[in-house]
Amino acid sequence: MACTLFMSGCDSQCRSSTKSGTTASQRTYYRETWRGTMKKILFLPLFKMESGHHKVSSALIDSFTEEYPSIQCKKVDLLSFMSPALEKGISHLYLNWIKKAPAFYSRFYKGFFSQNSKLIQRVYESFCLEKMEELLLREEPDLIVCTHSFSSFLVGKLKKYGVISTPVINIYTDFFINSLWDLNETDWHLVPSRHIKTKFEESGIPSEKIKITGILVNNEIKSRSKRKAFNEQLCILIAGGNLGLLNMSKFDSYSAEYRVLCGTNLPLYRSLKMQKNPDVTPYSYITNSAKMNELYDWADVIVTKPGGVTISEALRKRLPIFLHSVLPGQEEKNVEYLKANDLVFLFDTNLPMEEQIFTFLQNQPAVFKKHKATQAYLSELELSTTAEVCHFIEKTILNEDKPGHITYIDTVFYQLYGNIEN
Repeated sequence: MACTLFMSGCDSQCRSSTKSGTTASQRTYYRETWRGTMKKILFLPLFKMESGHHKVSSALIDSFTEEYPSIQCKKVDLLSFMSPALEKGISHLYLNWIKKAPAFYSRFYKGFFSQNSKLIQRVYESFCLEKMEELLLREEPDLIVCTHSFSSFLVGKLKKYGVISTPVINIYTDFFINSLWDLNETDWHLVPSRHIKTKFEESGIPSEKIKITGILVNNEIKSRSKRKAFNEQLCILIAGGNLGLLNMSKFDSYSAEYRVLCGTNLPLYRSLKMQKNPDVTPYSYITNSAKMNELYDWADVIVTKPGGVTISEALRKRLPIFLHSVLPGQEEKNVEYLKANDLVFLFDTNLPMEEQIFTFLQNQPAVFKKHKATQAYLSELELSTTAEVCHFIEKTILNEDKPGHITYIDTVFYQLYGNIEN
């Protein structure tokens, strides 16, 4: 009854204030009262550079904004927080490294991204751990979401040392898990596959703390209602041109139409534009997920590299996936899983790309086998959409000990504050 009277009072005050206006003190009171009940989620990728870690964070933030607007979501990449110049320098070094010395970077990745690495211990002990503590004390989140292994590693150290007690979720953005991720101090794990869940269970993590979600994608990437029939002219979507990592600027085709995602690779985009080939349409960086969904629906196949998010989107669209290249480090590990589970086709560099695609598509047993493997993977998912993940987090983690009427009050305060601000 007290709750009803309280809400009735709030409602009447809200109606009164929106009709007659509010004083500064009233607005401050409502704002602070509402903020006192509002939950805050902090997302922790590592780089400012657009990557799967950012895309997964953004997909979940978009879902919370739509489903639970009273929950505040904030994304902070640790390196930019520490030093924008440092983040820019490391991003530049990374991109040049993987292009000019891929084998060396591959060896470095395997050694550095390990909790046993002496180098990473010196790095976090000297600088990063203190900065992570500073960030968390400043933001005071109710939930921490780590989408990068290094963020997870640092947050896990702070929990182990008793500096923080905030609940933590790891959301994995590749099809393998490097050993830098914190597993022991993390409260929930959203994993890409049944294979990873089984490994975690064998390591002693309770099964109920692990959910198979696949690699999260934006809710705009919707499953096809039916499989696309192949046209007389094959529709090929090519991804992976971002940041200059796709070496494919010439297309001689009389039987296929290409749409090429160039990302931020302006030289590739301009080169393809200048060719004026009616069968080749280049696109610069696309931020609109609905537009990406349209491109996936248009395509018969996708030619890409094994980045976690792109592969996850293509699997959910049930597109045949052809890999044109593999970056050193995490993509090499992704390929191991994808090939072992028959989810992708790796090109033979000695044969024409288009010929291999046509040969595959004309082999009905091979097409059926790939489709069956994709269906088997998707059937593993316990939470199949980002919206479902959003609901799970809100109900199971943020409101684990919260009565239903308190959740209702949160919603009313959001509406109340919104009315006052407007």
